[in-house]
Amino acid sequence: MGACRTGKMSKSKTPSQLIWKFLSGMGLATFLLVLLGIQTWLATLEMVDAGLLATLQKYFHWTSWYVLAQVPVPYFDRHLVVPMPGGYWVCAFLLLNMTLGGIIRIRKSWKTAGVVVAHFGIIFMVAAGGVAQLFEERGVMFLFEGEKSDYAVSLTDPTIEVLEIKEGKVVGEVHVAGEPELRGLGRGDSRTVRFAGLPIDLELTGWMRNASVVEAGPDAGNAAIDGWTLRELPVRPEGELNAPACYARVVYGDGSKGSPFILAVPQPTSGLEAFAPVTVEADGRKFAVRMVKQTIPVPYVVQLDDAIPVYFPNSTRPKSFRSKIRRIDEEEVPVEIFMNEPMRRGGYTFFQRTMSSGPQQTGGPEFSGFEVVSNPADQWPKWSLWVVATGMGVHFLMKLFQFILGSTKPRTPSTP
Repeated sequence: MGACRTGKMSKSKTPSQLIWKFLSGMGLATFLLVLLGIQTWLATLEMVDAGLLATLQKYFHWTSWYVLAQVPVPYFDRHLVVPMPGGYWVCAFLLLNMTLGGIIRIRKSWKTAGVVVAHFGIIFMVAAGGVAQLFEERGVMFLFEGEKSDYAVSLTDPTIEVLEIKEGKVVGEVHVAGEPELRGLGRGDSRTVRFAGLPIDLELTGWMRNASVVEAGPDAGNAAIDGWTLRELPVRPEGELNAPACYARVVYGDGSKGSPFILAVPQPTSGLEAFAPVTVEADGRKFAVRMVKQTIPVPYVVQLDDAIPVYFPNSTRPKSFRSKIRRIDEEEVPVEIFMNEPMRRGGYTFFQRTMSSGPQQTGGPEFSGFEVVSNPADQWPKWSLWVVATGMGVHFLMKLFQFILGSTKPRTPSTP
């Protein structure tokens, strides 16, 4: 006769239930938060030598599925290479975990209302980082006093532009190959970039992240074209100081290829905005091809009226930068932009980035540099902080109310 069993019978969980419990569990959340903290610490250390842009690209860009982190070894001038998942994807799993555990799985009642609201605010904040990573555009706009502009130039991203020329003028739209088409190109790669609606494509080879165009000498290491060649330079940690370049040639509709030519962005110290474009012909049409830093159009005109730098006495260390501008769209509106006080308008934010490179010289031209950012999630972190604060405040008041009610209830004396 079988033994008698008391209590509830245990039920084995299905694989889907185990996966659900793992993805929504507190253990996974704790692990991801600790891992994200370690990655942030390691990235901060590495940023000193590698630079801000390169470090962000390595640790937190969405294309970095994994990271070979440099972990310093105490008392030894060495680093231990440790593979880790990319920071972007750590945040993506954290977003999934908090959605499943903090919103869906959590017990919902008036007692947990504040906690649910706080979790929603944190999810909103993490999502803001993902949106910024995918859709943010960032560039600079330099203006001398009296000048006006309606576009910014990307700090880092190059583009290849193909313009149709007719009777000496640009006609039709500008065809652009940007970051998605050029992503991941290396020195030994060959890639064909296609332009829809045009009778030509471009074959790119010998991509260099930083190079200068120099006269070809007898010891030129790279291909010489019309007496010129590319000299590869060390990649600068400050991404905006790099000038990408490559060799290119036209691929015609029948598959034949034209003569090679050089496409390059001028070095920042050259004073040039762009090299003269290369002219090619196909099907009786003429095209100009050039490489430039990506242009970011702004939906209004900005005119600099006065650049006002203030420096500490007897030094070139800036104390404050202030720019008086006029924003011209439906009407002219005077605006002041200074440190920590940007201008926000039409989905674009103008930050005061730089100004004349020293105390004002008598009679010298004054200029101001603005960092222009287009980010759909620009205000999301601020809103999410308000949501989190509201949720935590509600939860605190509920706990306080429960404590007060519990302390006022008469206690029943215990019987001996």
